[in-house]
Amino acid sequence: MRTTVWISLVVAGVTAASSYAAHAAPSQLYGKSVVVSWTEEREQRVNGEATTRNVGRNGSFSVYLSSTGKPFSRMGYSFSGAKGGLKSGKKDAVGGEGSGNRKVAFSGNTMSVGMGMSGGARNILATFDGGFTSCSAQVLTGKESGSSSIRAKSMVNGNDIEILSIKTGAASCRIQDGNVFGE
Repeated sequence: MRTTVWISLVVAGVTAASSYAAHAAPSQLYGKSVVVSWTEEREQRVNGEATTRNVGRNGSFSVYLSSTGKPFSRMGYSFSGAKGGLKSGKKDAVGGEGSGNRKVAFSGNTMSVGMGMSGGARNILATFDGGFTSCSAQVLTGKESGSSSIRAKSMVNGNDIEILSIKTGAASCRIQDGNVFGE
């Protein structure tokens, strides 16, 4: 029952992000970047294979808001490889465009990012203090009702994967002046 509640909240969050997408970013965030980081523990497998693996991933979502408030975002994952060394991958988007149906929306002192996936959804919610100088975040990921897995393409190696279960850890949030992408 609890899983169903979380899935409903994630899907509702993605729907809510779409419903208030018309609200502009607060002008206090123009020319600044917001960075949200979290960890995930997953049971997953390469699509079509029977063997599942338990893996840990570090997730990050960064958004830079231009001087006109237009969002430029990057979703990324990283992990330590089996043979050592950091492995990472990312996907960029402008506005509500991009892979995973990414929607960046603002309402009052919150930013909601909804990402639909085949068989599930992710919602990132950042809440800003009154002066937009600090933030806190929550990340929820869940499967659709009746779906046995979330299907996605790995940002790290491009494999088609099935995520059978996912537990998202606590999220951190920070605001910094300028373009976090530095490009």
